[in-house]
Amino acid sequence: MEKRILILDGDPVARHDMTGLLSGYGLTALGAGTAREMEQILRETQVNLVMLDMVLPDASGLSVCSRLLTLPSPPAIMVVSDSGEECDVVVGLELGADDYVIKPYRPRELLARVRAVLRRHDDGRPDEPARDTTPVFSFDGWRLNVATQTLLDPRGGTVPLATAEFLVLWALVDRPNQVLTRDELRQGPPDAHARPAPQQVNVAISRLRSKLGRVDGGAYLIRTVRHVGYIFATRVDRVQE
Repeated sequence: MEKRILILDGDPVARHDMTGLLSGYGLTALGAGTAREMEQILRETQVNLVMLDMVLPDASGLSVCSRLLTLPSPPAIMVVSDSGEECDVVVGLELGADDYVIKPYRPRELLARVRAVLRRHDDGRPDEPARDTTPVFSFDGWRLNVATQTLLDPRGGTVPLATAEFLVLWALVDRPNQVLTRDELRQGPPDAHARPAPQQVNVAISRLRSKLGRVDGGAYLIRTVRHVGYIFATRVDRVQE
């Protein structure tokens, strides 16, 4: 199946160069200079990946990232940033972007990362799981519903999770009280619908600790095992809903 990549960059030269580069490697690349142009293209064409520059003339890159993730079938997202905008890259990954590339980029490395993101995105599109066989994990009053990707705190409040945060938490609760390496956290359970990028694991762990820490004792559920990985240090029960 043909893969379509949308290059969203307000710089026409940079947009032309990246579009030409990807097209030269046999990929279908479309270009948009504004968020408004992106919306028009998305209404007419299904795209598999958006290469999102963080500096746009009519919107912030972070707001566009959030918008893309609300689509019924969201594309993969690769943040494109200048070297001086590291903070935007981190926030983009926290929101749920799949990877990033820093300008100036090396063409072969860019191509390899694009193909890796597309491959991971394909792996994350299985048939919808049956709701009656999908587990809900219960721990210390918390509930993680895999089917809906919903985390409820002990008071019943919904705790929003970025995709990478959900995937890392799912991996942890699926194997509680076991030390998991970062690579094992990336692999996740056998039926996980996607995998976080390598650089997303540490960010996801930090964000999860902060969110779990809103309830007394929650910050200590995820413990670091020095030089090895992490452990989810509590009893976890599987229930059906």
